[in-house]
Amino acid sequence: ALALPAAAQAQWLPAGDRIRIAYAPKAFHVTHDPDYVDWNHIVALEWLTPRYTFWDANRTHFGLSLFDNSYGQFSQSLYAGLEWDWTQSLGGDVFLSLSLGLVHGYKEPYEDKLPLNNALGVGLTLVPAIGWQRGNIGFAAALTGSAITLRVSYTFDP
Repeated sequence: ALALPAAAQAQWLPAGDRIRIAYAPKAFHVTHDPDYVDWNHIVALEWLTPRYTFWDANRTHFGLSLFDNSYGQFSQSLYAGLEWDWTQSLGGDVFLSLSLGLVHGYKEPYEDKLPLNNALGVGLTLVPAIGWQRGNIGFAAALTGSAITLRVSYTFDP
């Protein structure tokens, strides 16, 4: 008698919203620099919502990523972006994504490697990606500056 019916329990996210956690072990650089590190361990936490979209996007994402940049310096990025469902393949959905964000952590002597980086070590990043999602599991390839990252992700449904 004290239990609440399932329909009466409050959701911690609005209907249609999801949380995605992603991991990319390394960045594969298009160019060579002897100062590049082998592993970047990029971890991202994203909020996905069908609201706040434009340009006919299917959803918006807001995220935070923590990683070692290409030079082994601990870095962080806050970003937002749009995702478009493109086609279906192999039982899942192929999507395109475009994110814009702020990156912190590129310090001397690499502060000039990040576009528009200022004295505080904060710069801009623009990241296009293509991904595939089937159920809660996803994969994506993103172009991050002069590198390509391959990530695996899990999306939580509230």
